[in-house]
Amino acid sequence: MSDLSRRRWIQKSLLASSAMLVTVNSSALNAVIESNKNYDGPLLRLNWNENPYGPSDKAKQAIIQALTGANRYPDSLVGALKEKLATVYSLQPKNFMLTAGSTEVLSLLGQHVGLQKGEILTPWPSFPTLIMFGEQTGASIRKVKLDNGDRINLERVKEAISDKTKLIFICNPNNPTSTELDTGELRAFLKTVPSDVLVCVDEAYIEYSKYGVKSSVVDLITELSNLVVCRTFSKAYGLAGLRIGYAISNEANIDALRNRHTGWELSAGVAPVAGASATLDDPQFLDMVVERNEEGKSIVTSAFDKWGLEYSKSSTNFIYAKSAGFHADIVDKMKENNILITKWPDMTEHIRISIGKPDEMEQFVKAVEQYVA
Repeated sequence: MSDLSRRRWIQKSLLASSAMLVTVNSSALNAVIESNKNYDGPLLRLNWNENPYGPSDKAKQAIIQALTGANRYPDSLVGALKEKLATVYSLQPKNFMLTAGSTEVLSLLGQHVGLQKGEILTPWPSFPTLIMFGEQTGASIRKVKLDNGDRINLERVKEAISDKTKLIFICNPNNPTSTELDTGELRAFLKTVPSDVLVCVDEAYIEYSKYGVKSSVVDLITELSNLVVCRTFSKAYGLAGLRIGYAISNEANIDALRNRHTGWELSAGVAPVAGASATLDDPQFLDMVVERNEEGKSIVTSAFDKWGLEYSKSSTNFIYAKSAGFHADIVDKMKENNILITKWPDMTEHIRISIGKPDEMEQFVKAVEQYVA
C-alpha cells in the first residue's frame, strides 16, 4: 500500500468523488435552536448535550494565547495537533482530518453517498446529520429499528445490507437513545461488512462510555479500508462553542475527504485548535467531567426509579426517557420553568435530558416532579 502514489490512493479510495453541497434543512435542528429563544430569566440548558464544566483551565490559557496569532491561519497548529493525535492513537498524522466539529465529516460522507444516488443504512433513531445531507443530495435511506431496549441491533443491520448499500452509519454510544454497543460485537460486525461499503462510526460520546475510550474502534482503521471514525472535542472536552472535531481513517479516505472539504482543514481556526491540543494534555479534567456527569445522571435516574419512569441505561451525558410517564407535554412545561430539554420530531414517545452540574439536575428533578403521572 505504501508504494502507491497519492493519486492512485485517492482513485482507489471509496470516498474519491467530487462535488458537494453545503446546506441542509433540518426540522429537528431548527426546533432546538428556536427553543433557545425568547426566554426571560436564568435559562437551564439541558437540550444540547453540552459539557457544563469546560473548557479546562489549560485549554482556556491556550485559547487566550492563540488569539494573539489570530491574524494567521492555523497551519502549524493543525500539524501539531495531528501529530499529537497520532501519538495518542498510535497512528500517523496522515490518518487524521481536522474539521469545524465532527458534523462537517458527517455532512461530507452523506453528500458523497447522495451524489452517487446510493443507499445509506442506519439504525434508527440515531444522530441525523449524515442522513439529512445524504437524503438531500439524492441518497436513499434505509432505517433499521432498534431493539426493545433502544439499542442498536447489529444482526438486523447486517441482514439489511444489500447491493445498493454504499454506507452504514453507526453512532456509538448512540444519540439520542444514550445506549452503547458491546465492544466485541461491534468489532466483529465491522469485520463482516463488505469492503466496498463504507462504515462511519460516530464516537462523539465515547469518553462517557462505561468502557471509556477503550471501546473505540479507531485501531481497526489500519485493518479495515472502509472504516471512518468521527470524533469531537464538543462534548466531554467542553469545546462545543469553538467547533472542532476530526475524522480518522486510512490515508486514501482522508485525502479524498480533505480534497473536497471547503475549509481545507483551516475551518476550525487558531483558538479551537490550540484549545483542543491543550485539553489533550489535561486528563485530570476529563476524569473530573466524566465523574461529575455520573453524579448528575444518578440524581435523575434515582428520581425516575422512585417515580417508576422508564428510561434507557445511559452511556452518555444525557438520558433518553419515555414521555408517557408525564401527564402533560413535559417539554413545554419545562420551558415554562426556564428549563430546556429535547424532543426531536422522530422521538414520538421519548424525551432527551442533557446532564448538567449536580445542582442543576436537582433543580430539574424538583421542577419535573409535579408533572409525573
